Amino acid sequence: MRTLDGIRVLEVGQYIAAPYCAMMLADLGAEVIKVERPAGGDPRRHYDPLRESESGAMSGGFLSYNRNKKSVTLDLSDPADRSCYRALAATADVIVENLRPGAVERMGLGYDVLKADNGRLIYCAISGYGRLSTHSGPYAERPAFDTAIQAIGGMMAITGEPQGPPLPTVTGFADIFTAVLATVGVLAALQGRERSGVGAFVDQSMYDSVASLLERELMLWDFTREPRRRGVDRYSPLGALRAKDGHVALILPTYEMWRWLCVAIDRPDLLEDPRLQTTVQRAENFASTIRPEAERWTSTRTRREIVEHFAAQGLPAGECQTIDEVYACTHLDARRMFLDIDDPHAGRRRMIRTPILTDVYEEPRADSAPQLGADNHLLDDLPRARAG
Repeated sequence: MRTLDGIRVLEVGQYIAAPYCAMMLADLGAEVIKVERPAGGDPRRHYDPLRESESGAMSGGFLSYNRNKKSVTLDLSDPADRSCYRALAATADVIVENLRPGAVERMGLGYDVLKADNGRLIYCAISGYGRLSTHSGPYAERPAFDTAIQAIGGMMAITGEPQGPPLPTVTGFADIFTAVLATVGVLAALQGRERSGVGAFVDQSMYDSVASLLERELMLWDFTREPRRRGVDRYSPLGALRAKDGHVALILPTYEMWRWLCVAIDRPDLLEDPRLQTTVQRAENFASTIRPEAERWTSTRTRREIVEHFAAQGLPAGECQTIDEVYACTHLDARRMFLDIDDPHAGRRRMIRTPILTDVYEEPRADSAPQLGADNHLLDDLPRARAG
């Protein structure tokens, strides 16, 4: 048994945000039916890396966001298929959608129409800048993509070297974080429906999501009116220290942690250094003073030795792992954080799962992503449905 067994979700999504949200719901047990265009489907089906066989193909980028789903094809520009989609929506508990603003409304398939057919429907609209008419800002009609949102959301302003240009963080970051919050919104609406008996419209904006993640930066601006330089935190000394086999990273937001570091590297005399008496001083002098002094000790030891020694002193630190090291991490294996997926076209693949673990419910299925239209039989009994 899984937490969302018996919940039907329709996903009218493409690229990352809506597909990842729907995949999280699928991993929690929901039946997720992905509604795609007959001609090509979700554009990510054709992204590299692509693995092909005689019978079909699978994109790594598509598999990452579409595990454990079903796929049906409908041309929503066609009146017959719109009728079919509307009938399918009447059977759904949740719809997750991230088409351009106004697209579903122009087709006569907006929330107000579908809610009239299904008063218990939870409709999650993911967009760049928000969809609720009661909360509409000047950017509401803009199209959005991950990098554009990282930029306008302020994330790029605090990423990168102080003298360099703004840099994006992990590709897809704004999409994934928005999808996680959208999943929380859907789950909250499902819980609310248990009490009220009615559905809800979940309006998840990518811009809102990224701006909310910068709560500390916004608080600092509100309190100080001082712009923070990219790559430098004036209020918490932090950074990476060189080890024999790479780097370890740590942050020293309190005097106690600073004292623990000094003890750990056998340099209690640094506690008396007049340049390092306050947190702000330590932050400003991390690169020029703390790092070189600490590296006299860390550079002769491995990452593991450093992190375990720091932990014994009560000081949190982490190895700067490379992607191949994360992929092969024994701790993540022990947490069962990877799924081994057998795909008929891409072969056996190891994919990171959604990180929700419980002690009672089953873990996510390890089903691959569906081929386009593989489940069109689900449309057979719906008005003017096509068999595929």
